[in-house]
Amino acid sequence: MKPGELNVYLWADGFHLFFPMMDKYRWRVIGILPKALRHRDNVTFNEVIPAIQQEAGTDLIFKQCSWFSTYRIYHRIAERFRDRRCFLLGDAAHIHSPAGAQGMNTGLLDAYNLAWKFALVVTCDAHVSLLDTYEQERIPVAKRLLRTTDKMFQVIVADDWFGRLFRTRILARMVAFAMTKEWVRKLAFRTISQIGIHYRESTLSKNLPGLPEDAPRAGDRFPWTKLSFHPNGPIEDLFARLDDTRFNLLVFGQVAPVTLKMGDIVRAHTVSESLANESEQKRVGIAGCAFYLLRPDGHVGLAGKEVDAAAIKSYLTTIHCST
Repeated sequence: MKPGELNVYLWADGFHLFFPMMDKYRWRVIGILPKALRHRDNVTFNEVIPAIQQEAGTDLIFKQCSWFSTYRIYHRIAERFRDRRCFLLGDAAHIHSPAGAQGMNTGLLDAYNLAWKFALVVTCDAHVSLLDTYEQERIPVAKRLLRTTDKMFQVIVADDWFGRLFRTRILARMVAFAMTKEWVRKLAFRTISQIGIHYRESTLSKNLPGLPEDAPRAGDRFPWTKLSFHPNGPIEDLFARLDDTRFNLLVFGQVAPVTLKMGDIVRAHTVSESLANESEQKRVGIAGCAFYLLRPDGHVGLAGKEVDAAAIKSYLTTIHCST
C-alpha cells in the first residue's frame, strides 16, 4: 500500500479503492462486495475483510472501522429541476455510480449555478425568470454525466470473461500509459474538476463577431490566468481578484469607455499591456483587443472584440438585470 496516494486494486470479481485520509493509517475504502455477500442486507465489515486481504495482501490489518455501509448503484435523473418555488439539485436531482469521481463536484456546481442567480434575483432586482436557466444549463450536464458514468461503471464491473480480463490485465496498463501523456492528464483534470464544462447553448451565452476561433467563447468557464491589472503592477491570480457576487467585465488591449455605466451589478477590470500579460493571453487564446463579461460563477456570458457598451447593457437587460 502506497501512503498518501489513491491505491486501486482491480480483481476478477470487482475492485477496491483506498483513498488516503488525514493521517498515514486512516483510509476510506470503496469497493464491490464479494459475490457470496451481494444479496444480503446485514453484511458486516468483518465479513468483507478476507476478500480485501486476498487482493490487497494478507499483511493488511484493519485496527478499527469507524463507519461501514452498503448501497446499490442507480442511474436516475429528475425530469425537471424546477417546479415553481421548488428546486432540485445534487443527489435529489440526479444519482449515478461513483465512477469518474463526479458526484460531489456536480452537486457543488448545481448549488453554485442556482445560488448566484438566486442572489441576483433577491438583491439586484433581476427578474425571477433568470432562475429558469438553472435547469436549462444543469440538466444537459447531468444527462451527459449519467451516460458516461453508466458506461464506465459497466466496463469496470462487467462479469463476463472479457470484462474480467480487461479489468485485471488491460485497464491498469492502459491508464498508466495514457497518464504519461500531458494532454491526457489535462483532460482528466478538466473532467474530474469539471472546469471543462460549458454552457454554450444557454440563453445566457452570447458571442459578438470578431473573436478568433480558438479564443474563449460565451458559455465557457474563463481560463485560469495570472495577470497584471496596472502598469508595473503585481501579477495576480485572476479568480482571486474577481467578485463572485457580481458580473465581472475583463477588458484586454483597450480601455473601458468612461461612458460605460453599469451600476453595482458589474465590476470592470482592465488588463494592462505588458510582455507578461501578452504571453499569458496568448496561452489561453486571447490576441489583441477583446472583452469578456463573466458571470458570477466564472463562465463567460458575453464575449466580443471591442468593448460595446450598448451590447453589454442589452445583455444585462435581456436577463432582466438593471444597470
